[in-house]
Amino acid sequence: MKRVLPVVMLSAVLSLIGYAQTSMTPGMQNAPARKSPLAEYAGAWIGTFEGHTWMAIRLSLQGNQVSGTIQRPQELQFADSGDLKSVGDQKLTWTVENSQLTGDGLLLTVKNADSPQPDHYVIRLTTANTAEVKMVAMNMPPGMPKPKPWTLSRVGPTAVAPVR
Repeated sequence: MKRVLPVVMLSAVLSLIGYAQTSMTPGMQNAPARKSPLAEYAGAWIGTFEGHTWMAIRLSLQGNQVSGTIQRPQELQFADSGDLKSVGDQKLTWTVENSQLTGDGLLLTVKNADSPQPDHYVIRLTTANTAEVKMVAMNMPPGMPKPKPWTLSRVGPTAVAPVR
């Protein structure tokens, strides 16, 4: 009898544990894995001006954070309308230091080794393979027109050539 009581109690405890655990319903088993909303931004993006790539953005998903680079000319000139008027020849590369999803899109905080202050860009997806990017919270010279967002196209990772 002394040996039967522990076996009965162990059986009862195991039965309760088994009953308490929930199994996956068929609907849960067939549900797609939850994809991070940041994954939509990952990839290689380019902006063109006068038929040439002038801006290249590479973004990759690292856990719940986006990392990558933005490469663009140091000098940009804008028409009074805010459209891009010309781009300089000297290119700089900024490294993504931080990313944050906002109501407007993906806010990227980027840093260049030559600049003491970080820059900020917002990328907003317009379709699966197109986006708009704009500079935000940056000091602009007096009289400079407010730049319009630039259109980007998603390209394959090997298609991003050095910007002109």
